[in-house]
This record gives sequence, structure tokens and C-alpha cells, in this order.
Amino acid sequence: MSIDIKTNTELLDVAKLFYYGDIPNVYLTQLGERAFSVSVDGKVTSHVYDDDFYSVIPLEHRAQRLSKIAVYDALCDYTGKTMPWGALTGVRPTKLFYECMRAGFSSSDAVSLMQKVYRVSLSRAEILNRIIVAQHGKVDYSDRYYNLYVHIPYCTTRCSYCSFISMPIDKCKDQSSQYVKLLCDEIKQSVEFFSARGKKLLSVYIGGGTPTALGETELKELLRAIDVNGIEYTCEAGRPDTVTKEKCSIMKDYGVTRVCVNPQTLNENTLKKIERSHSVKQFFDAYKYASDLGFDINCDLIAGLEDETLDDFIVSYNGIKELAPHNITVHSLSKKNGSAIRYSEGENNGTTAMLDYVLSNMGAYNPYYLYRQKRQAGNLENIGLSLPKKECINNITTMEETVSVVACGAGAISKLVGKNSIVRHANVRDVGLYISEYDYRLKSKHECFSNVLDKSL
Repeated sequence: MSIDIKTNTELLDVAKLFYYGDIPNVYLTQLGERAFSVSVDGKVTSHVYDDDFYSVIPLEHRAQRLSKIAVYDALCDYTGKTMPWGALTGVRPTKLFYECMRAGFSSSDAVSLMQKVYRVSLSRAEILNRIIVAQHGKVDYSDRYYNLYVHIPYCTTRCSYCSFISMPIDKCKDQSSQYVKLLCDEIKQSVEFFSARGKKLLSVYIGGGTPTALGETELKELLRAIDVNGIEYTCEAGRPDTVTKEKCSIMKDYGVTRVCVNPQTLNENTLKKIERSHSVKQFFDAYKYASDLGFDINCDLIAGLEDETLDDFIVSYNGIKELAPHNITVHSLSKKNGSAIRYSEGENNGTTAMLDYVLSNMGAYNPYYLYRQKRQAGNLENIGLSLPKKECINNITTMEETVSVVACGAGAISKLVGKNSIVRHANVRDVGLYISEYDYRLKSKHECFSNVLDKSL
């Protein structure tokens, strides 16, 4: 029986690697345990996967993954194209690398298997290997630990590529004050809930939106609600126009250890096009405020922004490297649902060269975590670079899903990580509903947690 891949989400995702708009008629037929035929607009090809190395795919996933590989191989043959991540469509390719190593293979064998089995390019397979090395000793913690994520849904303006819950702070002054009060209560009750069950806080991450868009009084109130004791504590200060000496001092006073100051680009014209309300100078000023107080600093850049050339990107990347922040995160532009550019035509054809430049010019930095998204330019990735011993534990354990995440705030998604499963709970996205239905929804959230945690104690 043939499957029309447009009726199968996972197979359709493979086709979307090759086609930005209309997708041809593709049908998959399974002929045997490891044999398939694929028809692409009437052109039929056969695909047999009898080689021993395919046995690295766990039996329970083998039929599904081989089906995706068969569709990928057929579309490579039909279009003449290959993809940097081969047939992979998932967010976390490192998980498959770890899977190979758990099956008893060496890291060099795992590099080869990622190429042979999943058609991943050599450069990406080698990057995965370097990430696994960087993550050694920083991935696995006992189930006694959890990470705390706090979401601030406010910013100064909405960037054209943004898909997060974020509203202009200047239009939400009354609401933001009420929101922070309830958020502080949710943080307090959530920490007490997990402490009562013997769980220990591993790291804290305050994201958004832009947490530093809050006024000084609200920022103090928020940070005061989180009792930390020498753990990794990150606060995003992603919009340089929201960063002041005073706010940096407040973060320092309340135990923040790591600050994200994110220019996205050092090109003034691009900043205007993507509707960020800050200048390059404001970024350098904000960076200095954070640096002077001794924070670990992360800087984000985006590869593939509208009309940027490879030379533009190189200027930004090398300009950030010159500052020597402890972490640099490079994102390939993704046209996500909810962003203003979701339906814009085409993409920046220079994005692949931009990412290749990063991977070839890391200098003192090591890649330490990586993830992928749908509709990402060039079917590439987002990659985190770190100076030695400055890796962000929250980024590693959250992305590898080895530590539970307790998430507070509108739209925040908690994840309870068990040995064989992950249970997710999403807070309501609408800030108004978060406020008006706060008590009911917090009770429901903790009931969900109780059903999972109390049974496992």
C-alpha cells in the first residue's frame, strides 16, 4: 500500500527540506522490512537498506526512520540536491549521536554512522562529535535536579523575525506590574513545590521577550523572588536599548551570573530593517556595562538576515569575537509561525556560507550545544560556541532534555524528564488570561506535576 507523504507529517517534513513552496506528488511503498519504493511525480526509485550499519537504528524506530531516509534519497536523486543534515528533520541531532555511542560505538564510528545512516554531511557530523566532547560531565545529573525558566513577555519593539510571546512594554505598564507580581508568586510556589519533593535547583534562566525591558522596580521585584546560592543564573538583556548601568547593578546584586546582550548584527541598516530599536553603539555600551561588572556574557547573531551579504555577516561575527564574550550563539534565520516574515518570499542564499565561515573560524571557541528549527534558512542550525569551561549548563541540559524544566510565566512550557518519558505542561500564552485565571491554572499545573512526581517518589 502506497502512502501519500502529504498525509504523513514526518515524511512531509523531509520533502520540505527540498521545497519551499509547492511539493511534488510523492508516494512511499514499503516492499519489505528494509526495502521501499518511492514515486516522485511518477518517477519510481527503489531503496534497500540491508547494510549492517543500519542496525544502529533501534528496532522500534527502524521502519519510521528508514521510510524518511528512502524519501530523502529519492528526492536527492530527483532534485540533485543534498542537505547539510541529510534526512534529519528533528530539533536535536545530538541525540542520535549519543544513541550511536550508547550502542557501543566509538565517537569516530558515530561520525561515520551519522554520515552513512542519516546522510549527515561530514562537517556537521564532526561538529556533533566536538559538541559531545564539550558536553562531557555537563549533561547527566540525577533526577533530584531541575532548571527554572522564567518568561517575560515584554520588549521595546517586536523584531520582524520574532515568534515569541512579546508585547511593547510602553503599552503595557499597568499590566506588566500586575504580571510580575503573579509571576513572583508562581516562582515561589513552584520552587516550594519541588523543594518539598527533594528536588534541587540546578540553574535559572530568565528569558523573553526582554527581561531588562522591565523598569528597575519590577526587575528588582522579579529577581528578589528567586533565591539563588552560587548557581548558574542567566538573565537575557537581549535588547541593548534596555540595558543601563543601574539594571546591570541590580542583576549583580541579586546573584545573576550570566547576561545575554544580543546585537543580532552589527550592521546599522539591517537593524532598522528587522525593526530593532537600538544602534550598534548602544550594543557596545551595554556590553561594557555588563563586562565591567564581571558577568559571563553571551552574544547572539543571526545568519541570513534580509539583504545581508557574507561580508556583512563576517564583520559582525569578527566584531563580536574581538570582544571575546564567554559564549556566542549563531542562529540561522528561521521564518517561524507568528513572525512578521513568516510568509515572506525566498531566503538569503548566503546563509550556508555564513555558517560555514563560523564553523571554520571558531578560534578559541568550542561548539557546545546545537539545535535545529523548521523553516530554517539553508536547512541549517543554531549553534552555541563557548570559551573553555564557560559552557552554559542550562543550555546543555535543557536542549539535551536530561534535566526537568520548571517554567513560569505566560506561554512557558515545563518539562518533567523521566527515565523513559517526558511530560510537558504549557502555561496559557495569553498574558491577560494568565493574569485573570492565575489561581485556577496554577492549581492545574501543580496537579499535573503531582500526578507525575508523587507517583515516582
